[in-house]
Amino acid sequence: MPQNAIAEKLDKARKELLDLGLRNPLLNYHTLKARGLEIVREQPVPIFCILVRNGKTMSFIPTKEKSDEGLIEQPDELTEEEKQVHYNDLRLQTPYDSARLQSRLLTTYQTSRTFIEEQGVNALYLALGMLCWYDADSSQEKRRAPLVLIPVELERANTTERFHLNYTGEEIGTNLSLAAKLKSEFGIDLPSFADSDDLDLPTYFAAIEQATEGQQRWSVEHEAIALNLFSFAKFLMFRDLDEAMWSEDTKPSSHSLIKALLQDGFCEPPLTITEEDHL
Repeated sequence: MPQNAIAEKLDKARKELLDLGLRNPLLNYHTLKARGLEIVREQPVPIFCILVRNGKTMSFIPTKEKSDEGLIEQPDELTEEEKQVHYNDLRLQTPYDSARLQSRLLTTYQTSRTFIEEQGVNALYLALGMLCWYDADSSQEKRRAPLVLIPVELERANTTERFHLNYTGEEIGTNLSLAAKLKSEFGIDLPSFADSDDLDLPTYFAAIEQATEGQQRWSVEHEAIALNLFSFAKFLMFRDLDEAMWSEDTKPSSHSLIKALLQDGFCEPPLTITEEDHL
């Protein structure tokens, strides 16, 4: 079998690792009832700088409070100067009252820990920016897909302390499922993703808007921010098996085990006993 035929079979197997169905939250994101958080009245750029570039810890605050009259939302009538102070402090605003906020954080924390213990990988990410897209021009249901995903962790000193958010230091990623979906079904190439040191969020979001400008009703939510679990284990395998990620002499399709798996099979050593031998 020619080398390019092995590479084609390997590429076909790679694509089977991608979940391009609409149950995948990387393609059709919804906030769940009990876990995950929406972040409101914040800006992605300051959060990215605080968590990633400055390596600082952030906390969460509610924007609603309970009273005898029910839930009261804190007013958002702030001056531009006051808004800038909020954008650059270390507290992330959420659309919940204090009790619900802590409940959602606890459930999110426990689920993320279980994921690490059972699968050995972190699945908790802070999503910055969302692409709003539609299956077809006739579709009435808007889908939302995260654009930039920061691997993070929730931690607290003890059960009486409040939760804090930290960047884990792992690689910041783009949405590989979305890139594959747009490429295979719409012929759209997502723009290249810069290293975290060089990443400019507004420029990246603008490049996505330009790449998708031919699609009716599609848009980018620049200020969308969400904390939730996204499974990337298969997508990391998908990326690692990409021939373009390897030098010419180390490509997976050239590896002896891959060749045996996809081409010639594995050669077993000859048996040293026969059917007549008494074991």
